[in-house]
Amino acid sequence: MPFREFGKNDLFYNRVKTFPKNEFLIYDSKVYHNGVKNSEGQFGILHGTSQGFISLFELNVDREIDNGGSEAPPSGKSIYPFITKDGARIAFKTVSTSEFDTTSQFAYGDVIKGDYPLTSSIKRTRLQDTSADLVEISNDERYAGTYNVITSNKRYINSLKNTFNEYAHISNQYEYENTEWNKGTQEMSLVEIPSIFYGSSIRKGSVVLQVFVTGALAAECRDIKRNGELIQVSGTYNAATDLNKVAGVVLYNEGFLALTGSWDLSEETDTIHGDAGQQPRWVDFAEGANEDGGPSAGTLDKVMFRISFEGVNYVPTVTMFAHAPKGEFNNSTNPTAFKLSQLRDPTNDGSVYQEFKDLEFAKLEHSDYVTTGSFKKQTYISKVGIYDSQKRLIGIAKLANPVRKTEDREYTFKLKLDV
Repeated sequence: MPFREFGKNDLFYNRVKTFPKNEFLIYDSKVYHNGVKNSEGQFGILHGTSQGFISLFELNVDREIDNGGSEAPPSGKSIYPFITKDGARIAFKTVSTSEFDTTSQFAYGDVIKGDYPLTSSIKRTRLQDTSADLVEISNDERYAGTYNVITSNKRYINSLKNTFNEYAHISNQYEYENTEWNKGTQEMSLVEIPSIFYGSSIRKGSVVLQVFVTGALAAECRDIKRNGELIQVSGTYNAATDLNKVAGVVLYNEGFLALTGSWDLSEETDTIHGDAGQQPRWVDFAEGANEDGGPSAGTLDKVMFRISFEGVNYVPTVTMFAHAPKGEFNNSTNPTAFKLSQLRDPTNDGSVYQEFKDLEFAKLEHSDYVTTGSFKKQTYISKVGIYDSQKRLIGIAKLANPVRKTEDREYTFKLKLDV
């Protein structure tokens, strides 16, 4: 098999910038990603993937989830991760320290198993209006002193305080606290978008949020200024008053939507977070999207939320040029390239081992004078193999149709690989 090394001008490294588009619909406490309804066992749908979720590694496609229970690997019908409990004290994130230390749970030498697929989806967290984001605990006997505790679930927004302030130079709407508001205490709908859906960041100017009431579009906001401000661009209720109001901000690099708009979007009422007769607002956006505990009461059978955005994803690529010069690659190790009815037994005289010493190649050229014309070497290139420095095959490029290679022809094959 002939080998040829890539030259310094045969390899080009670059990256492709892509804009993956995603759409989420939230209706009746269910999430639909790109209009797909997950169906267990349906072809192309992964077992163990909940509605509105996608698989991170696309393992166990159309395969029943079975890790073998208490039996040791490789028992089970599906792919699963496992760790043996030993002195290194390595375990899965879902196993707490107390569970790991309890010998009744896991003894040393036991196998701790997990399950695939690992899945991901958007998540909405409702932050209630509070008078303070921190509560002071005084004269605590256990800790012998006074300390502050974060109110309710305000830890979610409190952890993003520095991130909000970092973008304050772009727009004052990012400011965590000023004379008009305090994001740590005000009511908010915080929507988390995992990076697997957008890549490096969310594309500026691509975010569209819509609220539908009884099937009709009630309000829409976009980041039309490309500075993170989510501005209401249309509405059917108090449109003149609420037009161009800022409903919230986008954290493009971190994948968060923080919605603080508290004005009513429709005359229709529904049971939203347990408040009967509540009209939908931007602070209610994405209600029921994988929330902890879900909506506290009722179902949102009148209101539907839609999120649409594009991501910015970079795909590293390498372009390789494989050359087949004139006069080269015209020999083949394929046994069918030799003439039939030839003696093919190797010779061995004790000092030399030689195979196929006098074998003749068959004439492969296409001509009316093949039987009388002179012999011309000819091969067909159907595959191009890529090898590492140790001559180990690491990739194969297959041609749609084999290419005829004669001694007076030269070819260059362009190979492109995403890495």
